[in-house]
Amino acid sequence: MTSNDKSRMRQFTLTLTAVIALSTAVAFGGECIIFSEELAPDADLALRGDSQFVVSDSAPYRGANHLKRDFATYGSWAWITGIMNLNLDLSGIDFDTAYIEFYIDGGTSPIGYVELRLGGPGWDPDFRDTSFTVDDQPGYQLVQVMLRDFTSNGVRPANLDEFTGGTGTIDRISWGFEAAGDLLIDEVRILDAEGGVMSIATHPVPAHGAADVPRDAALGWTPGQFANTHDVYLGTGFEDVNAASRQSPRGVLVSQDQEGTTFASAALFEFGATCYWRIDEVNAAPDYTIFKGEVWSFTVEPFAYPIANVIATSNGASDAVSTPQRTVDGSGINADDQASVKAPDMWLAYPPADEPLWIQYDLGKVYRLHEMLVWNYNVQFELMLGFGLKGVTVEYSENGTDWTALGDFEFARATATATYTANTTVSFGGVAARYVRLNVNSGYGLIGQYGLSEVRFMYIPAYARQPQPADGAADVEIGTALAWRSGRNAASHEVHLGTDPAALTLAGTVDSPTFAPDGMEFGSIYYWQIVEVNEADTVTAWPGEVWSFSTQEYALIDGFETYNDDLDAKTTIFDTWLDGWVNGTGSTVGYLNAPFAERTIVHSGRQSMPLAYDNSASPFYSEAEFDLGGADLMTGGAVSLRLFFHGDAANVAETLYVAIEDSTGKVGVAAHPDPDAALADSWQEWVIPYSELTAGGVNLSRAATIYIGLGDRNNPTAGGTGIVFIDDVGFGTARSGI
Repeated sequence: MTSNDKSRMRQFTLTLTAVIALSTAVAFGGECIIFSEELAPDADLALRGDSQFVVSDSAPYRGANHLKRDFATYGSWAWITGIMNLNLDLSGIDFDTAYIEFYIDGGTSPIGYVELRLGGPGWDPDFRDTSFTVDDQPGYQLVQVMLRDFTSNGVRPANLDEFTGGTGTIDRISWGFEAAGDLLIDEVRILDAEGGVMSIATHPVPAHGAADVPRDAALGWTPGQFANTHDVYLGTGFEDVNAASRQSPRGVLVSQDQEGTTFASAALFEFGATCYWRIDEVNAAPDYTIFKGEVWSFTVEPFAYPIANVIATSNGASDAVSTPQRTVDGSGINADDQASVKAPDMWLAYPPADEPLWIQYDLGKVYRLHEMLVWNYNVQFELMLGFGLKGVTVEYSENGTDWTALGDFEFARATATATYTANTTVSFGGVAARYVRLNVNSGYGLIGQYGLSEVRFMYIPAYARQPQPADGAADVEIGTALAWRSGRNAASHEVHLGTDPAALTLAGTVDSPTFAPDGMEFGSIYYWQIVEVNEADTVTAWPGEVWSFSTQEYALIDGFETYNDDLDAKTTIFDTWLDGWVNGTGSTVGYLNAPFAERTIVHSGRQSMPLAYDNSASPFYSEAEFDLGGADLMTGGAVSLRLFFHGDAANVAETLYVAIEDSTGKVGVAAHPDPDAALADSWQEWVIPYSELTAGGVNLSRAATIYIGLGDRNNPTAGGTGIVFIDDVGFGTARSGI
C-alpha cells in the first residue's frame, strides 16, 4: 500500500482567547477588500460597538481589540494584538471560483494556526478547512485558499450554498499564536479566479511611505496573479503618476511591458525628494487587459543627517541651568524647529578673565561634516539685551589637539519670538572632524554675557551602517551573507571579521555592500567591521563600528512545518518520511485521518511527526527514513546530531535509536541511553555525538539517509507497540561559554 492510500480527513478543535467579529456583505464582482488601509500616524483601525472597523486616533475606539499600524516594518500593514477573528458574508458566491487571499507575517512570534471556517444554520463547530502551510519565520507570505478545496466528512460539495446549508457564509478566519505576540496581516480579500484584486501589483519595495530610501534603490513588487508584463510609472508629482496612462504618459511612464518585477532607475533619485510610483499589471493575449495599480510613495535619503549625542563644554562661567549642553540637547526647539524664548532653554556665560570665550563640541567620533545650523540667543528681550553671538571664529579638529580654522563668521541675530528658526548656516564642505570650537569675538550687546539657543551639526554618511544581520542578532544561519548600507561615495569595502573583537582580520575587499564569509561555525559569536574606502577623500578610510552576531547552535534537517494534507501533491509527512508501508518495518508515520501531522504535542512551530511502532511481528523493529541527499553534516564545525522526542507512559518500552547511512551504504547507529525513553511524557532533548554515528567508517560529510526508529535494528527481537513524537531534527554543536 502506498502513502496515498492513507486517505483521511482533517479535523481538530480550537479554543479562542479573543474574538473580534466583522460581518461584511460582499457584492462579488471580482474583489472585496476587507482591509488594506494605510493608517494615519497615531491612528488605530478600531472596533466599534456595531462590530464594524473604523479608523480612529482617539477614544472611544481604542482598546485591547484593535489593529495598529506598524511604522517600523510595513507602512501599511495591520498590526494585530492577540487573536483576531473576521466574519465574511459570501452568500451567492460561486464556490469553485472564489478565493480568500491575504498576506501574513508572524514577525518574531511563530504562528500557531491559521484557519478558515464555513458556517450556516446549525453550524457544526467540528467543521474545519483544508490545510495550508504558513511560514513561522520573519518575512511576509501570501496565502491563497480556494474555497472548493474545503471538505466536510470527506465530501467536497459542488457549490458554496450546498456546503453551508444555503447561507453561503464563511463564519470565521482565525489567526493565532503558540504564545503571546503580535501578527502582521495585510490585503485580506475575497476574489475570483478571473481577475479583480488578484490582478494588481501589491507589496511595494520600498514600502509605501518609507523614508531614508537610498538614491540608487531598485523598486520591486509582488505581481498580480495573471500579469504577463508590467508598466512602471515613476515621478515626483502624485497627480502625474496617478493620472498617467499609455495614451497620456505625462513624462512618468518609465518602463512599458517589462517582464521582471523590479525596476532600477538609470538616474539617481534626488536627495530628500518624495517619489510616487505605480505598477500597472498587463494580462497576456488575447485581451492585454491593463489593471491600474495603487500609487505608492517613498522619501529619498537626505543629503546630510543630524548628529546625535553631542557633548558641549565651555571655558565660560554659567549657572547650573544655562549650561553649554543646552545648545545641543534640543531644549526649546519644537517639531517645527522653532526656538523657545525661555532663558532656561539656552546657554548663557560670562567669559573668563584671561582668555576669549569659547564653546566646544565633541561629536563622539570623526564625521564628514556638511554644515552647522545656528539658533542664536532668543529670549524675549534679546533685541535690547544683545546676548547673542555675532563675530565667531570656527575651528575643527580630528583629535582635539590639532586645530584647523574654518573661518570667521557673523551669526545672524535672533528674532526674540517663538517662531524663530535657525538663521545662520556654517558650511564645513565635507571636512573630517570630531571636534568643533566656536571662539567668540563679539556679541550684539555690551553687557558682557554671551549665549546661544541651539546648534545642529549635519554630517554626510561616510561609515557603513544598518548591518544585516543586525548588531547583536542571535541564531544566524551559518551560510548567511553579510550586508550593510554603504557610506556615501565609498569606492570599496574592507570586511574585517573574527571571533575576537580586538583582533579582527581582513576577510576580503568587495565592490558592493555584501560579503559571504567562508567557514562560519555553529554556536559561535562573530564580530565584524566595515572599513569604507574612498580615495577621493582627505580621509581615505572610514572604519565603522564593530558589530556582532551569534550563529545558530543547530541547523534543521527537518522541523516538520512544511507538510500538509494534500495527498495529490504528495506533500504529506509520510510522502517524505517513509515508514513501514514502504520499508517493511513496523512503523507508521502520521495519522490515518487528516491532519496527518501532530498539531497539539509540538516542541516548536505548529507540527511534529507522530511515529507509531509495532515490534510484535517481523522484522521486530520500526523505523522512519528521510532522504538526506548526500548532505554534508560536518559543515560549520558540527559535532553532533540533535532531536526532540515525546513519548507516552502507556507505550511498551522499546529502544529509541537514530541511524545514519552514507553514500557508500555504511550505517552508524546510536541508541538512546535510557531504555525507557519511549515512556517519557514530556519533550526530551537528545544530543548524539558524532562519535556514536561514525563507527565502521560512516562518512557524515556524504550522508544519504537518516533513520529514526524503535527496537534493535541489528539484533531484532519481538517487542511491543506505542507511539512517539519527533520534532526539530538538526545537526550542529552546542554553544559554550555564553
